[in-house]
Amino acid sequence: MVDCKICKFIHVTPIPSNKELSVYYDSEYYQKVKPNFILKNENEIDYWNLVFDEKLDTIEKLVSSKSKRILDIGSGPGFFLRRAKRRGWDVIGIEPSPLASDYANKQKINTIQKFFHEVDINEIGKFDAIHTFDVLEHVNDPITIIKKSYSLLKKGGVIVIEVPNDFNPLQKLVQKNLKKTEYWITLSNNSKDIQHLNYFNFSSISDLIKRLGFKIIMKESTFPLELFLLMGQDYIKNPKIGEKIHLERIQFEKNFVKRKEIELKRTIYQKLAEIGIGRTAIIYAKKS
Repeated sequence: MVDCKICKFIHVTPIPSNKELSVYYDSEYYQKVKPNFILKNENEIDYWNLVFDEKLDTIEKLVSSKSKRILDIGSGPGFFLRRAKRRGWDVIGIEPSPLASDYANKQKINTIQKFFHEVDINEIGKFDAIHTFDVLEHVNDPITIIKKSYSLLKKGGVIVIEVPNDFNPLQKLVQKNLKKTEYWITLSNNSKDIQHLNYFNFSSISDLIKRLGFKIIMKESTFPLELFLLMGQDYIKNPKIGEKIHLERIQFEKNFVKRKEIELKRTIYQKLAEIGIGRTAIIYAKKS
């Protein structure tokens, strides 16, 4: 691992090649690393649609164009775009996994089975909005992805970037109190797991986005799962506890929906973002 002074975020070294990543996402990621991902998320789709609707509500408030054209980079099985399409968006996904892109296309979600760097910008045109969720930590050149996204957006277009919020204050507290290693790192010298190559927090991802020309409009976090660890529920050691606390987090958020207090929940997460806390960092930004 290196805390790079040039790119100003933490990443692994050496960085895997495009060929290595191609093999990994062609035949391993959805097959071996996350074999239950599609079924699990379909079973929880009511919850995920609530999450997607919050993002789409914000995007729709920020986009001034009358057209509704959205690109999802690393679109997976197409769940986010399926929701956007139902809300009237013209959708395109880019997804390197044949398994995931096939699933999306069978759902009539227009998905290009390529890595983003392989896509010709003239092939897909301009967009009012771009979304990318849990992608920048997986790629070998996140800076180029953000630059290319900027060029694909119309003037005033919106980008939504969500990444794990790593090396955050609560993770460091867990380390000190529970004597744990940097458990959020997915690559070591003894591992062939190349899931996360880059590690961002609110500060580093915000600085990168601003450096590449975007104006940040809003920051939001998600539930700080580290709280469970600090309360004695060690989901790192026990996957069954992980499943339990995942459902508890979902129930926590659904209670706000049930009482029509979604804005209260979002305000809480926005306040947590201000102090760098939350399991993921969500950044809404505009092309000037």
